[in-house]
Amino acid sequence: MTSTGPEQTPGTPDPQVPAAGSPAAAPAPQVPAEWAWARPQPTLRTVETEPLAYHRLLRGTANYRWWKPLLLLLLAGVYFGVFTVVVTVAMIPLLLAFDPEYLTDVAADPNAALDTQRPLSVLLSMLSIIVMIPSVVLAVLSMGMRPVGRVWSVAGRIRWGFFARLLGAALLGVIAMNVVGIGIGFAMDPGALTEPPPETGGDYRLSAAIFSLVLVILLVPFQATAEELVFRGLFMQVLGSWLRSPWFGILIPTVGFALAHIYDVWGLAAVGLMGGVAAWLSWRTGGLEAAMAIHIVNNLIAFGFMVFAFGGETAQTSDAGGPEGVVGEIVGLALFAWLALRIMRRGGHGRERIDLIQVPDPTVVAAAPATPGIPAAPGSPGSPGSSGAEEPRA
Repeated sequence: MTSTGPEQTPGTPDPQVPAAGSPAAAPAPQVPAEWAWARPQPTLRTVETEPLAYHRLLRGTANYRWWKPLLLLLLAGVYFGVFTVVVTVAMIPLLLAFDPEYLTDVAADPNAALDTQRPLSVLLSMLSIIVMIPSVVLAVLSMGMRPVGRVWSVAGRIRWGFFARLLGAALLGVIAMNVVGIGIGFAMDPGALTEPPPETGGDYRLSAAIFSLVLVILLVPFQATAEELVFRGLFMQVLGSWLRSPWFGILIPTVGFALAHIYDVWGLAAVGLMGGVAAWLSWRTGGLEAAMAIHIVNNLIAFGFMVFAFGGETAQTSDAGGPEGVVGEIVGLALFAWLALRIMRRGGHGRERIDLIQVPDPTVVAAAPATPGIPAAPGSPGSPGSSGAEEPRA
């Protein structure tokens, strides 16, 4: 038989029933609204999140709130502004000492901001982008969104073996991209085969080119990684924390990435294609490794063309090609994406992550601490009707 309460001894008055002639028992006091904090609070229990794709990883951080990704974005912007000022202030003495006309030339023509015949312009341009990396990492640390490495991949870090194999695939993709683009360009204009190569503007200095080449080799991997961390990492994860569909995190940052460049319509189309494919692969592979690989290899070759004045230009210009370049981009990116997915499947790399988070457990209630002069909340130990009251004695 199931017991329904404490057993009473025959003849013993029930302490819950007032004796005859005694005043009626007072009702249990209610906690006033201003004492809401004193009510019993649910305890926390640890649960697993649903499997989270790369763009949703911020949902697995401790104590996630909708506004935290927005604050993360703002903090990253603040840190980036501070680092930009530091880099600019540090570079001004060098520019004034070794290239005093640089600032004047940039003010007159923004294309002069990056010229491989002016190595300090390469250094300044690269560093002003590279500082995005510590900006994002410090913002994530400041928000306590651990592990910090979730901005790199579902593994909580850069998957270096996966990344190394993707570099080889990216090299094949970029070679195909340029071969197809150049081949179509010659097919559209056969006379270009017999034309002399275009001359570079001004005197070409081999010493400056070599210095710039060293800077390109050393800094481009960090520059390209920084752009991927922001446009395919931070922006995608912030949007993905609010919107379940990955397409918002793929398309919106891609448009912003393209518009951040100074190219003409064909150049913007090519940049947009690369950004879109990189974003899709970040979602599809669960990390930034594919986007980093194609961006690094592409930029190394593009800057190499500039260093050696291939096409007659040593500076970044708004004229970035034509339809042949876009067709080449499509072919090269399609090859790279196919190879990247094959490498992912063969390597057994995951594309989702399950985090442990704490959520309120309404089935277990912890009593609020007693405060002198404030009645205990109903249902808490020591309060009228509490399950923790002493059993009646015989």
